[in-house]
Amino acid sequence: MDKKFGKKGLRILAPEVQGSPVESIEKLVEDHKIKYPIMEGSTMAPNMKGIPHSVVFNPAGEIVFEGHPASPDFEKAIKTALKDVDAEEEEEDDEGGFFAKPLIAQRTWTNDEGKPLVAAVLVIGAEKVTFKLKNGQEVPYPIAKLSEADQKLIKEKSEAAKEDE
Repeated sequence: MDKKFGKKGLRILAPEVQGSPVESIEKLVEDHKIKYPIMEGSTMAPNMKGIPHSVVFNPAGEIVFEGHPASPDFEKAIKTALKDVDAEEEEEDDEGGFFAKPLIAQRTWTNDEGKPLVAAVLVIGAEKVTFKLKNGQEVPYPIAKLSEADQKLIKEKSEAAKEDE
């Protein structure tokens, strides 16, 4: 689903509810090339009857599907929710929120070890930026761990944004 609908706005969160060892989770992520976040230490929802179990929310945060992801209604619920997102995205202004435009468009960043990272910058804080990765995941990242050139770009953009306020 992530590959099929991720670029259309689907966000997947995977709570690990069985207490699996971290090594098992990491192997699963690597074997299946999972790009969405898996959260350890989660507890099973009271109305959850089995695993796998999926919950689909619409843009208003209302549950529009709950059950097994093999159900024919699962994909239908996702498509309907994403259709609602598309309609809301057209109405959304640029002041922020889920559909906020990035402060710095997607580009290749380099960390202080020379490793590349492709992401856009959504938020610039005092010590961290919030990157939006290609898969839609938002990740806080320490500015000090970026290359000097990238730190300079972030500082310039931050100062320009303050001047525009």
